[in-house]
Amino acid sequence: MLRCLLVALSLYGLIPVWPAFAAGEFRKDNPDIMKYQFARSYITALRYMKDVDDRWNKNAPKKRFAHDKKKMILATIDDLTLDSSDLLVIKGYLLKYLQSPNMLMRKVADTVVVAVSEEVAINRQEKNLWEKWYDLNAAGQATRPKEIEFVKNQYDMELRRKEADKKIIQASVMMTKVMISDKNPNGKGHLLAITARQRQELLDKLDSFGGGELDWGLRAGQTPLQASISVIREMLEDSIWKSIDEK
Repeated sequence: MLRCLLVALSLYGLIPVWPAFAAGEFRKDNPDIMKYQFARSYITALRYMKDVDDRWNKNAPKKRFAHDKKKMILATIDDLTLDSSDLLVIKGYLLKYLQSPNMLMRKVADTVVVAVSEEVAINRQEKNLWEKWYDLNAAGQATRPKEIEFVKNQYDMELRRKEADKKIIQASVMMTKVMISDKNPNGKGHLLAITARQRQELLDKLDSFGGGELDWGLRAGQTPLQASISVIREMLEDSIWKSIDEK
C-alpha cells in the first residue's frame, strides 16, 4: 500500500485553505466558542487514524503473510473493513461541529467528514477488488493480464486516497487556526483560546498515541497522521503561543 504521502508535493494545496481573514472577519468567523472541546474531539479522532496508520505501516498483511498469498489477501480484506470502522468513528467525532457558529470550525469538520467519507468509499471498492482477485487465484485464473489490470486498479484507488489524505492535512492546519483566540488585537497576535491547563491536557492526549512524533511542522515523507500531529504539537508546545490565562 502506498500509504506514505509526500507532504512537499501537497504544500501548495494547503495554502488556499488558510483563510485570509481581515481583523473583523476573524472575530466574526472564528469566535472563541467550544474551542477546547473541539480540539479534544479532533485529537481523539486522530487516535483512530493512528490505528489505521499502524495497520499498514507496522503490521501490514504483506509483511505478516509474505509467503502465503491466500492469508495475505484475506488479511487485507479484513484490514480494509477495520479501516472503514475507524474512519466512521472519526467522522462521528466531527459531525456535531458542522452546525457550529464558528465558521472556521465548520470548515475543518466538513473537510474531515468529506475526506473520511471518500476513504470509506475507496475502501469498499478496494475490498471488492481484493475479493475478486482472491476468487481468481482460488480458481487458478489469475493470469498475467488480469494481474496487470488488478495492479492498475489498485494504483488508481491509491491516487484517489492520496487526494483524500491531503484534505486531512489541510484540516489539521486549519484546526490550529481555530485555536487562535478572537481576542488578539486586530486579528493579530499569539494568544490561544485555551487555558494553560487545557493546553497541557490536549498535549497529554496527543502524547498518549503520538508520543513518537516529536518533531514540529510539515516535512516530506510524513503520513497524514504524522503531519497532523506535527502541526498541532508545534502550536501546543511553542512558547510564542500564549494561553489565554497567562499574564
